[in-house]
Amino acid sequence: MKPYMIIEGSSQATDLFEKKVADALEAGYSLAGELIVKSQASDMKYYQPVILGEDDEEEWDEDDEEEDEDEE
Repeated sequence: MKPYMIIEGSSQATDLFEKKVADALEAGYSLAGELIVKSQASDMKYYQPVILGEDDEEEWDEDDEEEDEDEE
């Protein structure tokens, strides 16, 4: 599987776009940003970036670690 991908869809097939996003989430991908919506002629195009395994990584904040050390 690709580590990162952009799922594309349109307002003329919203159900299919939603299914693609749901399938990606079930396969272990996480949303990697906001949904992008672009107007093209009489249609709206949707783009949803996803990344593999994002939920597995915990965000690390250097300031939080320094506070923990000060409390000891």
